[in-house]
Amino acid sequence: MKLETASPTFRFRPQGPARFFLAAFLVFWLSGWLAGEIFALWFLWTFLGTFLTTGQGALPAALFLLVWVSFWSVGGAAALHHLLRALWSEDRLTVTGDGRLERQVQLGPFRHRRALPKAAILRFQVRDGGLGGPLVAELPGRSLEITRLGSLIQRQEAASQLNRLLGLRPAASGDPPASPAVLPAGWQELTPSFGSPLLVPDPALRRRHRLVLGLVNLVLWGLLALLLGGGPAGSGVWVMGIPLALVALACGWGQVWLAFGRREWRLEPRVLVLQRRFGHRLQTLGEGRALELVELVDSDGDRSYRLQATRPPGGKPLLVDQQSGDPSSLRQLGAWLAARAHVPFEDRVPSEEQRRQQRAAEMERLRVQLAASGRLGRWAAQQLDRAEAAGAIRAKQQPDN
Repeated sequence: MKLETASPTFRFRPQGPARFFLAAFLVFWLSGWLAGEIFALWFLWTFLGTFLTTGQGALPAALFLLVWVSFWSVGGAAALHHLLRALWSEDRLTVTGDGRLERQVQLGPFRHRRALPKAAILRFQVRDGGLGGPLVAELPGRSLEITRLGSLIQRQEAASQLNRLLGLRPAASGDPPASPAVLPAGWQELTPSFGSPLLVPDPALRRRHRLVLGLVNLVLWGLLALLLGGGPAGSGVWVMGIPLALVALACGWGQVWLAFGRREWRLEPRVLVLQRRFGHRLQTLGEGRALELVELVDSDGDRSYRLQATRPPGGKPLLVDQQSGDPSSLRQLGAWLAARAHVPFEDRVPSEEQRRQQRAAEMERLRVQLAASGRLGRWAAQQLDRAEAAGAIRAKQQPDN
C-alpha cells in the first residue's frame, strides 16, 4: 500500500510469491483453453459453411459445441481475470479535496472509477478470513468490499487511517456490529386487506430473475427445436436431445415457479409462519418462535451464513435466507424480523475477538504437540514462537484504532 499525502490516496497491489504459482498454473490452463476454443470455433465455422452450401452437417455435434463453447468462453474469461488480478492490477481509494470518496480499480489496461457513498459509511474494517480478509466499508445492512490486494497489515493500517481521516468510529473488538431494524434489500413487506403482514422476496428482483431465465429458456427450447427439426432418424439426435430436453424442462418449471409461486413468511405475534404459495393455493410448511444466525464452515475452510427460525426441541430449523462471505444483511434481516414479530434473535456468528482467541488456542495446542514430538518438533515450535513474536512487533507498530 502506498499513501499519497497531498490528496490522501491508498494504493493496493498484488503481493506475495504465491501469486506467481497461481499465475503459472493459469497460464498453463489458458494455453489448453485457447487450443480448445480455437478447435470449437473452427468446427462451428466449418459446419456453418457446409450447412449453408449443402444443407447438411453434423447438427447434434454442432449444437453440443455451441453450448460447450459458451460455457468454455466464460471459464476462460474468469481465468484471465484472475491472472490479471494476480499480476497486473491495482486498487486505489482516494479522499478528494472536497470530501468525496472514490475507488478506482485497475485490471490490466482497463480502469474503472466509482464514487462511494461516504455519508452512509459507518466504518472501515478488515474482515476476518483466515490468512487475512478483505478491507470493507460497513454500510447499514451490508458491507462493500474495497480490496483484497496488499498485505493484511497494509489493509489494517488503511482501515485505521481511513476511520481517523473521515471521523468514523471503529467497531468494538469483542462485539458484532449492531444492525438497525430496517428491512434489507431483496425483501418486501406486504400488508393484505385482512390477515397478518407477509414478508416476501422482492417482486422487482424476481421479475429480473424471470427475465433472465426466460432468455435461457428461449435458447434451450430453440436448440431443442433445431435438433428435432430433422426428425428422429439418427441416434445422435436422441443422445443430445434427451439431456437437452431435461434441462429445458427444469428451466421451464423454474420460469413457472417464478411467475406463480413463492415462499413467504406470515408475521404473527411471537410466531413466524412459513408458507408456500402457488397461484391461489396456500400451504403452511412450519412455524418458528425464535431466530438464530449461524456460521457454517466447509471442508475447504469457506464460510457461509444461515438465518433460520428455530422450532421446538427436535424440530428441524426453517431456513429464512443464507449467504456466503458476509452476514451483514442476514443480521439486519434477523433484527428486523425480531422487532416486527416480537421473537428473540440470537447472533451465533463468532466475533473477531472470539476468532482470535480460537486461533490462539489452536496454535497453543499445536505448539504443545510439536514440543512433545521430538527434536524436529521442538525446532518447529521455536519457529512458531519467533513468527508470533514478529507478528506482535508489527502489530504494535500499526497506528491505534
